[in-house]
Amino acid sequence: ILSRILWLDGLEAHNQNTKARYIYIHGTTDNQPMGAALSHGCIRMRNQDIIKLFELVKIDEQVVIK
Repeated sequence: ILSRILWLDGLEAHNQNTKARYIYIHGTTDNQPMGAALSHGCIRMRNQDIIKLFELVKIDEQVVIK
């Protein structure tokens, strides 16, 4: 995690433990390929993209991941 991190709280019963499982949205090194499963369940983004998202999302705001 190199730039920003967004902590997640799942809304579905089986995903409400995302903090306990350390599942986040976070930045990564620029030389890691996107679209490859290189984390343990996290959503990796390029650093410049997660910084923009971090600035847009307010605390406790709902984020939909599809």
